[in-house]
Amino acid sequence: MSDCQLIFCVLLSIQFGAVVDGARGTFSQSDDDKFQMLIAGGIVPEHGVFVRNLVSIRTLNYISFHGDNHFCTGVITSSRTILTAAHCVTDNHKSIMHPRGLMVIFGALKRLERYNEDESRRVHKIVVHPHYRRYEINDVAILQLTTVIPANLRHVKPVIKRKRLAVTEGMKCVTMGWGQVYPHGPYADEVMFLDVIIRPPQHCKKQKYFKKEGNICTEPINEGQVCPGDLGGPLICQSYMAGIIGASMGCQGINSIKFINFSYVEDWVEKTVLALSANRCKISLLFYFPFVTHIIF
Repeated sequence: MSDCQLIFCVLLSIQFGAVVDGARGTFSQSDDDKFQMLIAGGIVPEHGVFVRNLVSIRTLNYISFHGDNHFCTGVITSSRTILTAAHCVTDNHKSIMHPRGLMVIFGALKRLERYNEDESRRVHKIVVHPHYRRYEINDVAILQLTTVIPANLRHVKPVIKRKRLAVTEGMKCVTMGWGQVYPHGPYADEVMFLDVIIRPPQHCKKQKYFKKEGNICTEPINEGQVCPGDLGGPLICQSYMAGIIGASMGCQGINSIKFINFSYVEDWVEKTVLALSANRCKISLLFYFPFVTHIIF
């Protein structure tokens, strides 16, 4: 790693979650070209800067028009790696999708807008957490891109890793995504944000697959849900990564939303990102490590 540069970068707040109702991330069953709708209960940010941490994960080819092939959300963790939910890229039997059939779009506020060539990358490799349990814990995967994200894109930044501080009950956080406006409905065109508050584990006891170990329980501050299309999006608390939107059996959020606890998987994420970058001298690792006080070359 002598040639790999560790960079400090900024992240912001975010909204929306995800769930997938089928084998993997699902596509909208409505015609997107007939809607310019927003996420239920979500808000449009005054500035588009919040989207700089996110990517839209898509199949290579759109169905009828640009953007209708979006199925999950991801988070930029380095110049060549994306963090998302394992549920997005596996089926019921944990078989992994072929990476060459996927691409990511970054720096785009609107899903249906055409993107420039330098705002997209194809996926080279997919690594799923070895102890992933569908709907429950370790629902994370890393996508390695074929080439690095350009360093000169000011509107694209990696997410800051969670501080080594406890995520405590009552803390206000935010999540985001391009998910469905309502169950089986059209996906939101613009990235939408949803404010949530951290709740004790017992608040999520009615959720069938909630696990105190490995999950974070939250409640929407205002009305809002997370649905297909949001899966893999981040939970941001005090501008730091706290969780990832994991899968559930349907839209969730009326009373509670569960996230994969990032602190529970962060060691695996760090090691995987470093391993995927080890032989790529020009890859800049963009995680912020609290113990690093200078740039390493």
